[in-house]
Amino acid sequence: MQVAKNYLYNAAYQLLNIIVPIITLPYLARVLGKEGVGIASWTNSLVTYFLLIASLGIVTYGSREIAYVHEDEVLRQKKFWEIQIIHFLAGLVAIILYIAFIYGGGTVNTRIHQNELFLWYQIWVIFSGIFDISWYFMGLEDFKKTVLRNMLIKLLMTALIFWLVKKPGDVGAYILLLAISQVVGNLSMWFYLIGKFKLPKLSSLELNVHWKPVFLMFLPTIATQIYLQLNKTMLPFITGSTASSGIYDNADKIIKVCLALVTSVGMVMLPRMSAHFAAGEHVQMKKAIHSSMDFVSAIAIPLAAGIAAVGPTAMLWFLGTSWGEVGTALVLLTPIIVFIGWSNVIGNQFLIPTKRLNDYTWSVTFGAVLNIFLNFFFIYLWGVGGAAVATALSELAVIGYQLVVTRRDMTVHAHFHGIWRYILAAVVMYGAVTVYVDSHGIGFVSTAIEAVIGILVYGIVLVLLRAPILKHLLSRTSFL
Repeated sequence: MQVAKNYLYNAAYQLLNIIVPIITLPYLARVLGKEGVGIASWTNSLVTYFLLIASLGIVTYGSREIAYVHEDEVLRQKKFWEIQIIHFLAGLVAIILYIAFIYGGGTVNTRIHQNELFLWYQIWVIFSGIFDISWYFMGLEDFKKTVLRNMLIKLLMTALIFWLVKKPGDVGAYILLLAISQVVGNLSMWFYLIGKFKLPKLSSLELNVHWKPVFLMFLPTIATQIYLQLNKTMLPFITGSTASSGIYDNADKIIKVCLALVTSVGMVMLPRMSAHFAAGEHVQMKKAIHSSMDFVSAIAIPLAAGIAAVGPTAMLWFLGTSWGEVGTALVLLTPIIVFIGWSNVIGNQFLIPTKRLNDYTWSVTFGAVLNIFLNFFFIYLWGVGGAAVATALSELAVIGYQLVVTRRDMTVHAHFHGIWRYILAAVVMYGAVTVYVDSHGIGFVSTAIEAVIGILVYGIVLVLLRAPILKHLLSRTSFL
C-alpha cells in the first residue's frame, strides 16, 4: 500500500515539473512564436549538459544509499552530508566550465554569441541542481513533502509567466522564471531538515567511498541525457533554424507528460528494490519486476496509441495552425513512451539496485552513441521528423540491450507474458478514435470526446480479454 501511495505522489511530482509547461505551452507558442520558443529550448538544452556535471548521478545513487541505511539515523545523516558535499563540489566545477563555455563558445560560433545573454540567464538552472536534495526524501520513500512544497512554487511560476511574458521580446523573462523557480523549489526542501540535521564534522566524513560509484552512476546519466537533449541541440546547427528546436521541444513536452506517469514506477520502486537486494530477497525482486512490467505495459501502450491517434489534430488547435509539424513529430515519438517505460523497470528496478552499473551504463551508452550517429543522417534528411525517429530507435536499442544482459536472471517471456492483451486493446482503441477523428472537426471538445472514447474502448477490451492488471485491481492487492 505504501508503494502505491508513493507511486501516486511521485507521479504527481513528475507531472508537476512537466504539466506547468504544458499549461503555458499554447500561450507561449502564440506570444513568443517559433523563434522565441526555439531560443528558450535550445539554450536550455546547452545548459543541461553542465547541469549533468553538477548533479552527477546523485539523484539515483543518493536515493539508493539512503534506502540502504534508512533505519539508522546517525549513519543516514552522515551519508547525506558526504553525498551532498560531493554535490556542491561538482556544482562549482560545472559553473566554472559553463562560464568558460559562454566566453569561449561565443568567440567561435555566431549562434552562441547571438544568444549569449540568454545563456547567462540559464546559469540559474545549474544552481537549482546544486541544491536539489529530492534524492534524500526518495530514499526514505517520503514523496509527499516534495510534491506539496513544489506545487506552490510551480503555481506561482505559472501565474508569473502569464503576468510578465506578454510579447516576443520577453524570451529572457521566460527563461529566468523557469530557472529561478527551480532554484526556489529545491531550496525550499532544505527547510524540512532544519532542527533535524546538524552540520557535520568534516573529519568524520568519508567522501572517498562515494566518488567511484557516483561517477559510475554519472556515466549512464550522461548517456541518457545526450539522446534526450542532443536532438534539440543539433537541430539548429543542421537545419539552420532555431525554431526547429522549439518544434521538437513542444512535441517532447507532450511525450514527457505521458512518461511521467510511466517512469514514476521506477523511481518509487528503486528504494524498495534496493532494500530487497540488501536483505537477500531475490525472489521478491523478480516477482515485483514482472508486476511492474505488466503495469507499465498496461499504461504505456494505450498512451502511445492514444497520442498517435489524437496528437496531429489536437496540436492544430492547442498550439495554432502554424505548429502543424509538432503533430507529426509527436506521432514519431510515441514509441518511446513504451520503450522508456520498459527500460526504466529493468534499469531502475534491477540493474541499479543489484549494483550492475556496468550493464546499465553500457545500455544507455549504446543508445546515446546510436542516437548521435542517427541524428547526423536523419536530421539532415528529414529535419525534426528525423530527430524523432532517431530518438525512438535509440530507445529501442536501450531496452533491447537490457533484455539481453538480464536474460539469464529473468526470461524475456516472463516480462511480456500478457502484453498481447494490451497491444490488442490499444489497436482497437486506436481504430475507434481514428474513425471519430476523421469524421469530426478540430477543437477542444472533439479532442476531449476522442480521449473519453479511447479510455472506454481500451477498458472494455481489457475486461473482455481478462487482462492481468484487472485481477490486481479487483482484488485490491498491490501489484507493485
